[in-house]
Amino acid sequence: MRPSDFSSWPWSNTSERWSQVTIDATVEPVGSQNLDEVNSYLTRHEVSSQFLINNMRNLGPRLTEHPNSGNFKAIRKNGKIVSVFSLARRGNLVIHSTESEPDLVLVECAKEPVSLRGFIGEWSSVEPVYQLYRSRNPSYSPTYESKEILYAYDLKAEDPRIQFDSRVRRLKPSEFSQWQEFSKAYMAELSLPDDLSLEQQRTNFESQVAAKTCWGMFDGEKLISRTALNSNGEKIGQVGGVFTPKQYRKRGFAKAVMFHMLKDCRDLHGHRKSILFTGETDIPAQKLYESMGYGRIGSFALILGN
Repeated sequence: MRPSDFSSWPWSNTSERWSQVTIDATVEPVGSQNLDEVNSYLTRHEVSSQFLINNMRNLGPRLTEHPNSGNFKAIRKNGKIVSVFSLARRGNLVIHSTESEPDLVLVECAKEPVSLRGFIGEWSSVEPVYQLYRSRNPSYSPTYESKEILYAYDLKAEDPRIQFDSRVRRLKPSEFSQWQEFSKAYMAELSLPDDLSLEQQRTNFESQVAAKTCWGMFDGEKLISRTALNSNGEKIGQVGGVFTPKQYRKRGFAKAVMFHMLKDCRDLHGHRKSILFTGETDIPAQKLYESMGYGRIGSFALILGN
């Protein structure tokens, strides 16, 4: 992933078309009264809603002290849900919409006890909200902004490429320090904001280890390549944090870790599809994923602030 210059993109010449709230559009909190309907909506759009699905399943629909928690809300229009969103504790608006109501979303974000600092979701869901927010807050300057390519890989039983590698295994709790050093280097290389404390990073790592969703290639006891799932859905796994230090690159290590992970995703976690996203300008990552068989299926927005 690499930052992009959003100012050169073909935004609309005016923000007025995104600042009109449809009269019959209403917002409702996500709770017992509509949880089944919201889950059904997200399941229909599960390929591009994994962050929402994962956060609500693991953290619930209400804001807590966890950095990824938030008050989940739904927009109902003409009797059906057309959008689900949450402003997370760490300041990122995570959203999926089939019909855009950006003004309504921003009104609801303004009611939250958390400042809006970033935007995450399918490109078509984020673009109108982000553009309207920028027009109203011209001084807003995100630390990282990227239009990502969304990829998918179908996990078929007969796929001969999906196989274990004896050098690869799932990580152990005692390997946090190695994992954390990789994460630090990964964030620095991509210029991503690192807004979690060391203790929060440890908690996230231990949760991944317990869920069997992080893998590494080792040279003896030394970690030399890693990958993980940042969302472990019922049928879909979303990959994140793929990283190999520069001195170990171009040796096929990342590909081997990825295929080992995909076997666990299919056979251990029961996934039928693997998804991931990477920046439009990150050519090496694109070549890696496409050489593995991942296919482009859409665009994803990753816009992060301090």
